[in-house]
Amino acid sequence: MIYLDNNATTKVHSEVFEAMEPFLKDEFGNPSTGYDLGKNSNEAVSQARNQLSQLINSKTEEIIFTSCGTESDNTAIFSALKNNSGKRHIVTSSVEHSAIILFARSMMPDIEITELPVNKDGLIELNDLRDAIREDTALVTIMWANNETGICQDIYEAAKITHEKNALFHTDAVNAIGKISIDVNKGPIDFLSISGHKFHAPKGVGALFVRTGAPFSPFFIGGGQENGKRAGTEAVAQIIGLGKASELATNRLISGGEKKLATLRDRLENNILSSINGVYRNGCPQHRLPNTSHLSFDNIDAGDLLILTNEKGLCIASGSACSTGKREPSRIMTAMGHTNQRALSSVRLSVSSMNNEEEIDQASEIIISCVNKLRSLNPTDGGPVIFGE
Repeated sequence: MIYLDNNATTKVHSEVFEAMEPFLKDEFGNPSTGYDLGKNSNEAVSQARNQLSQLINSKTEEIIFTSCGTESDNTAIFSALKNNSGKRHIVTSSVEHSAIILFARSMMPDIEITELPVNKDGLIELNDLRDAIREDTALVTIMWANNETGICQDIYEAAKITHEKNALFHTDAVNAIGKISIDVNKGPIDFLSISGHKFHAPKGVGALFVRTGAPFSPFFIGGGQENGKRAGTEAVAQIIGLGKASELATNRLISGGEKKLATLRDRLENNILSSINGVYRNGCPQHRLPNTSHLSFDNIDAGDLLILTNEKGLCIASGSACSTGKREPSRIMTAMGHTNQRALSSVRLSVSSMNNEEEIDQASEIIISCVNKLRSLNPTDGGPVIFGE
């Protein structure tokens, strides 16, 4: 099997598993207890908090452990609105994860939401953001990197504009963490969401960065865990895994990890683009994650392509993982102004540090052969509409 769907989830790193294992066996103490077994867990959680804070250059006390990125997103929105009772307006973008848009719409029906459009490159216009913020705007929430296309917004500048207009700023950085360098002190970011399974930690653990001084109210109410900011007994083993994954990611980024990912991605793209016609790269090539390639193919249904590639042992995605199974155009692609045909022919290829050049070349060959096979079975005079740029 060749796995190129690392924006959906990643394999747990062997060193992460090794760090977790004792806390799944003998080191099972509740970190809130006072005896040594519990103190061991408490110290390990503190170490993980420090490891994650180093990855994003925050203070350790600014890290709150959660169950996932969705919880982190929901908590940030809830907290911003609860502490700004006179402000009932949110600014976001048309390409956010559903954890942002659906939560704001369903849980707080009295909130007015402005969704900023994106251009064909998948980018918001910063002047549109500046114009959209009002006196009653409580929060601006813009994702750092899109989970489907990998397109990265200018988060530092967006946060600066937001603070100049006296609103709070949140970014969903779930798909950016561990792939690119993030420094929360390069811009006035108030809240930042993280999910462990996107960078080789286990599923079931995430975090929320909350800047010192930012207004905060807990979303989960109960015990006093996480310094009273998130109730519920800590998932110690998962948190340890997130900490170790953060340490490994920090080391990778220091040693040129972004460039290594981009080299694999570019090799994959170049292999495909140089071998078959009618292939189009979606989104801005200069402002995207180093691990992500989003391509559309003339006269190809992405669902059919995924069936064939899966049969050959290659894991890739059509649309975002949370939408797989739906036979409708990607809302991200339609928001970028693309036709339904182009959207339905698009696939996401996302590499990780665990991939190598041999796998990339094999994956390229599989994709090329499957595209050629589908086109031979679906001639242009009777198949889907052919589209161009």
